Amino acid sequence: MRRLTAFSLCAALTCAAQVSSAGIAPADAPKFSAEDAGDAIGALITRVFESSAPAVVRIEAEDELGKVSGTGFFADADGTIFTVSSVLGDGTGITVTHGERKMSAKLLAQDERTGVALIKVDTPEPNPFLLQGDSAKLKPSSPLMVVGFPFDHEVTPSFGLVGGIDRKANGKFFATTHIRANIPVQRGQGGSPVLDLDGAVVGILVSGFDGGSGGYVLPIRAAEKIHSDYARFGGVRHGWAGVTLQEVPAVEGSRMAIDVVDPSGPAASDFRTGDVVLQVGDIAISEPEDALDASFFLTAGDPIQVRIARDGEVLTLPFTPTEHPFDRKPDLQALGPGGLMAPPPANTSP
Repeated sequence: MRRLTAFSLCAALTCAAQVSSAGIAPADAPKFSAEDAGDAIGALITRVFESSAPAVVRIEAEDELGKVSGTGFFADADGTIFTVSSVLGDGTGITVTHGERKMSAKLLAQDERTGVALIKVDTPEPNPFLLQGDSAKLKPSSPLMVVGFPFDHEVTPSFGLVGGIDRKANGKFFATTHIRANIPVQRGQGGSPVLDLDGAVVGILVSGFDGGSGGYVLPIRAAEKIHSDYARFGGVRHGWAGVTLQEVPAVEGSRMAIDVVDPSGPAASDFRTGDVVLQVGDIAISEPEDALDASFFLTAGDPIQVRIARDGEVLTLPFTPTEHPFDRKPDLQALGPGGLMAPPPANTSP
């Protein structure tokens, strides 16, 4: 049997469909019978499942309502596990089942923006872990797999397609871009790895929608920011720019300009009201949702380059975000999506 790659799988799915004589088929697509395509797809799914399942674990904990359970997967060889906060209960009494072994786990970090959590178990030897893929390469119709522990069943594969790359759901913006996966979601699969057909993890299943007919997936790059923050700083360390943005007529392809600069923030010395933001780090800015993505990946203390348009010139300025003020000042005022600024002193007018 011919082995299909993730690329040729898409062609097989297309060619397996029957079309009328008036239908149009891709001119260069390889021709497979429905039976050949089905066999090849099944073999590929089996291979990915069998290679990834040893790195996937069942997680159990308790909250005020009783027992909760879900899925996680090893992020490294030292026992660090990605999962979601919703399966950890109150964060105590966490148990991880890996094969025949049941182990206690400790909570390392939780990220309120995404719902992702890190826990850790002590393993007697290096554990298998999943290699990370590139979620930026996914597009609608890209094939995906979920490997998790639905209900009280054994580890189980599910297969589906990317339905979309979304910035919001039900009228509310995500903290960063999510993948909408057309894969059935069952209780217990929260925290499962979402894989491409090379077996690399491209995201974490964080929620279901529409009665479990599909799920939202946090891209692995976003989850890895949480992992990296913990490894470097001992906790999640989101950065703060100290500016708010507003939409303006497009300049150099961007509609986002600085509206307010907090005089106490890290942007005060180099950035001005009216600067049109073109790129933050490696994220190009053209619309409001891009600014949300860029804000999510800021890390306090990590220098980046910011490209702006000002007075007809394009400038690249160095910038170092600071600690997010929400971590320091409980009485903040929010000034729009992703923008936080300290309130004025009590003896001045707003």
